[in-house]
Order: sequence, then C-alpha cells, then structure tokens
Amino acid sequence: MKKVTMFVWNNFTNDARVTREAKTLQSHYDVTVIAKRENNERHILLKQSYKEGYTAVRKHKTELPNFIADRIYNNKLKTILSKHMPNAFLMMKMIQEGYRQDADIYHSHDLNTLIQGAVCAKLRTDKRILIFDAHEVNTSRTNYKAGLVGTIEKFLIRFTNRTIVENETRATYHELLYGYRPMSLYNYSEYYDIDEVEAVDLPLKYDKTFIYQGGLQEGRGLERLLRAFWQADIPANLLMVGDGKIRPQLEALTRSLNLQDKVTFTGRVPYESLRSYTKIAYAGFQILENVNFNHYSASSNKLYEYMMAHIPVIATDLPEIKRVVEKEGIGLIIKHDSEEELTAAIRKMFEDEAMRDQMKAQMKISKEQYNWEKEKQKLLNLYQDLEVD
Repeated sequence: MKKVTMFVWNNFTNDARVTREAKTLQSHYDVTVIAKRENNERHILLKQSYKEGYTAVRKHKTELPNFIADRIYNNKLKTILSKHMPNAFLMMKMIQEGYRQDADIYHSHDLNTLIQGAVCAKLRTDKRILIFDAHEVNTSRTNYKAGLVGTIEKFLIRFTNRTIVENETRATYHELLYGYRPMSLYNYSEYYDIDEVEAVDLPLKYDKTFIYQGGLQEGRGLERLLRAFWQADIPANLLMVGDGKIRPQLEALTRSLNLQDKVTFTGRVPYESLRSYTKIAYAGFQILENVNFNHYSASSNKLYEYMMAHIPVIATDLPEIKRVVEKEGIGLIIKHDSEEELTAAIRKMFEDEAMRDQMKAQMKISKEQYNWEKEKQKLLNLYQDLEVD
C-alpha cells in the first residue's frame, strides 16, 4: 500500500476538512498526518492512532521561555526570537519527520505547510508527488501581507503536481494568478442522520435557540450579531459555539447589552461532539463580512453542517454562500454589512415558523446533494490520476 503524508499547521484535533480527507484516503493508502503541538497543549498526544486507520504525529513547538522574552526590549528582535525562530525550528522538525515517513505522496494543507511538503517531495534524487491543498486564499486574507505571501506562494507552487482549492470561485481566482485551473473540492459535511444524534443538555432559558458555530474572530460579523440579537428583542437563546481571539470582547459586549441570560459561550467543542450542539438549534448564522477575497469567496463548512442537521440559516450575500442558500431555499440572505437586515432576519426567522419549517424540510432534500460522500470521489480520482501520470 502506498504511503501518504499530510502536513497541517494545527494540532489536528478539530480540523474537520483534513479529518475527512484522511478518512477517505485511508481505504486506499497508508495515511499519516504530521501536525504541531504548542506548549499549552501538552495534554495532546504526540502520536495518535485513529480507529479509521490513519495516524497523527505531532511535533512539539519549542518556545522562548517567558523569563527570557520579558528581558528583551527590542520588539523586532523579540518577534524574531519568540515567534519566527520557534516556527522555523518546528518546520524543520516537521520536515525531518516527513523525510522519515518516506511517503509516495506528500499533501500540504495550506501555504504554511507547503515548504515542508516541497522539501520532502522534491529535495531528493527520487522525486515524490506533492499536492497543495489551499483551504484559504492566502494572497487576500486578514493579517497576511499580500505581497510577501504572494511571492512565497508563487515560488513554492512551481514544485506542486496538483493544487486543490475550496470552490469554483477560488479556482477562477487561482487561474488568473498562476495561469492554470486547480481542482475545486467543496468542504461538505459528512452525511449522517441527525435523528440518531443525542442532543446536548444545556441549561438554556428559552425554547428556541439560535446558534453560531465557528471561530470567534474578526471579520465574522459577531459584534454585529450580538447587537442585532439585542435589537431583535426576542425570547430566544443565542449559543456561541467556538473560541478565538475576540471572545473576551464579545463577552464584554454581551454584558454591556445585558444579554447574559440569552447568550451562552461554550468555548471550543470537540469536532465529534459538535453535532450534539447543532441539533438543539432553531436556526444558525453564517454571517461572514466581505473584508477580503478570502471571505468573499468562502463556501463555509458551517453552512453544510447546518444543512446536514436541518437547521435553516441566516447568511450574508457572499457569492458561494448566497448561491446555495437561494437556490435550495434553505435560509434568509442579508447584506454583509447591514445590522438592520440582520435584526429583521432574526425576527422573521423567529416569528415565521411556517417559513422556517419549509426551509428545514428543504434541507432534508438538499443534503442528498451537498455531502462529503459524493464530493470525496473527486479526491480519490485526483490521487488515481496522479498514480497514472
């Protein structure tokens, strides 16, 4: 059986997309995922075998001790020693492990692992296959320097045998940048029956629960969501499932709006438990802001997670999301920057139960098309084509 080694720049405990791909490939290949482990993640195993048959190998990130970092007053030097050097050493550890795996195919998830894949696959006499799986648009992304990132990506992409992007909008953008069209692989949810999922038991005040699940980060419209939920003034819960940098600000805003009895922050939920939370929802939010092309072109795995659980959505008018929501009739579309439209949509979804039930029924039909069991064949075909080449 041929070997596949994947690289991810996370701890591989909640990465739904990579997990789905590893599961899919495991039936045909010996799959290992090389991930990272931060200093505050020592409870996570360095090596872990999964029941589906694939393995995760995590390389520990060695960081500059705080007592040394606190004594460095030059900010530029401090950044180099406390951020860039630990990342560089971690990349070297991942490359070393990648060579040790001696894989037939290397599969780099996103740009921050492409150099690891390129070195392991191409810096050898017997070249190996390299796949670049771009989950994000790295040349237009929040907190990324587009010029520098674009230069790095353009250099590294020449070493790849195939490129994967999330959807057709991003495939067109990639083609304009680099002159060839990559394969689109949509991040659909695995097919399952929500009736077989046990609902989580939470001490919520009201019967109806609206849900947001995902990262608590800038550009997700979350401050606007809290304000709109306050303005809607409805007897319903708002469940915020996830964690992220702006959680303290969101919790502070919740207190300032006096929404503590309605809004619950769960923190990060393990991927295998997420469905239990989704199940209790009356409706869900996917309200990305159009702050860059990465957001503008997003397909959103949350949309398909809601669909699989028959949870109607309130979503912003970004092209890939709008196309599915309007075509399938599974939610309400609002302008991405309109707090008024978001407030009105919350009220309408809450009050019009007949409309909501119709959307819910349509989701039961739509999920038969938008699911990973159908989409995964594209990934298997790509691997088979590479072996023929």
